[in-house]
Amino acid sequence: MADALQHKNQRLAIKLGLIAALMFGFGYALSPFYSAFCKFLGIDRAEAGYTQAGTALRIEFDVNVAAGLPVTMRSLDGVQTGRSGGVVKARFLLRNESDQAVHLRAVPSFAPVRAAGLLQKLECFCFDAMALAANEEREVTVVLLVADQLPPEMGAATLSYTVQRLDPPAA
Repeated sequence: MADALQHKNQRLAIKLGLIAALMFGFGYALSPFYSAFCKFLGIDRAEAGYTQAGTALRIEFDVNVAAGLPVTMRSLDGVQTGRSGGVVKARFLLRNESDQAVHLRAVPSFAPVRAAGLLQKLECFCFDAMALAANEEREVTVVLLVADQLPPEMGAATLSYTVQRLDPPAA
């Protein structure tokens, strides 16, 4: 009886080993099969979804200030047009409305999120914390490098900044 059970276990192990080998082979062959299938249909996977160099991207700049922060900020260049491979510079006006110094940081975010991979910040006021003296007004900038290749469906992107206080509010 033990021999019969051992024989069944050996057969099961061989079957499972064959199934695993077949699954590995299928996974290994899937990539060339997919490439051949795309070539047959006339779809070039390497260039799918990207346009020629020189494509324009509308870049919108948005500003938010944390609640209770005595600061105003506005975009001087609300909308820019960036060309693939080009550089875009945008200016913002930051003003401390209080009679006390404040320490700030601007936190950037992109919409849609994939725009973060297409717009590289070369220079940005968000890289470092800022201190604004009482009633100080300052112009700050961001310089963006636009990717060489842009997806055709990416007609616009928004770069939004949220200005937050770094020091605790005065008591």
